[in-house]
Amino acid sequence: MEKLLKGIRATWDRKLVYIFAAVISLVGFAGRGLYFDTMPSNLNLYITFFSFIVLVSIWEVFSFLNRTLKKRFPLDKAPIPRVVIQIGLGTIFLFSLRALGIHLLGDYFPVEFNWAFRAAIYVVDFFLTACVNSLFFISEYIEKWKQGVQRADRLEKEKTQVQFDNLKNQLNPHFLFNALTSLNSLIKTDPKLASEFLQNMSRIYRYVLQHKDKDVVSLREEKDFVADYLFLMDTRFGEAFEFKEAIDERMMDKGIVPVTLQILIENALKHNTISLKKPLHLRLYTENNYLVMENNYQPKNRVEGSNKLGLENLKNLYSYLSDRPLDWQIEEGIFRIQIPLID
Repeated sequence: MEKLLKGIRATWDRKLVYIFAAVISLVGFAGRGLYFDTMPSNLNLYITFFSFIVLVSIWEVFSFLNRTLKKRFPLDKAPIPRVVIQIGLGTIFLFSLRALGIHLLGDYFPVEFNWAFRAAIYVVDFFLTACVNSLFFISEYIEKWKQGVQRADRLEKEKTQVQFDNLKNQLNPHFLFNALTSLNSLIKTDPKLASEFLQNMSRIYRYVLQHKDKDVVSLREEKDFVADYLFLMDTRFGEAFEFKEAIDERMMDKGIVPVTLQILIENALKHNTISLKKPLHLRLYTENNYLVMENNYQPKNRVEGSNKLGLENLKNLYSYLSDRPLDWQIEEGIFRIQIPLID
């Protein structure tokens, strides 16, 4: 597709050049008709046709030189040889073309082509060569700059994705250790609940494995996954943990980064005190095309294994997927995070 678009752009660039050459030639035809009323009409037409051929030839030859020398002498590696050779060859070509035109039509033109007049023409031709090739050079520099920006953006996204994957990999062992500890206790006290607990664990890891290479999943899929995860948290914390959800059904087909909700819930559990005396209350709802999660803010004095980059990595990842920001704030004892839903 990219090659096709480039081909279409190249075709239209060439058409525009031909149209421009035709317009300039016709303007010249009109100008000569006004200022040189003694010039025969057929000669004026010959000069007009010759001018069109010259302008198109200049563009084609200059374009060919630019494409050829770009491969041999890229501006970012050999700028001086590239500029000297390209402008030098272009000037030689244009001087030769001008000399041919003067030789063929000079005797019929109503102006004497003395050496002073010819020198002035050649000076103009040199500056024309320099200006046209400068446009090629500027275009190449802009193209290189865009490629550099795109590459930097791609590398930054890849770096953010790696950081996000590392975050998931850090959470999973932490979650697995706590889940297995709870499972061990249940096996002794409630084997039936232990079996259900284990089935939910298996569904959680199946979801992670199935979606680990996806950038986006539907909110419906993520909500179903979180239901299994919340069952484990309810079993583990009991009445010390409360989760309420009010998601608009119309938002269910919107997109979200896989495992976002698990990370946010795990983050809340990791950074807040949670006990029967100080239960943790989480609330999940949709608002203005955002998924919002709130919890009462009761931070621990010390959080083990926290680098405080988890939410920042998640925020950076969403910045590549949505033009609306992922943001959070603490207000009146409530921690509130807004996740943009992806269309």
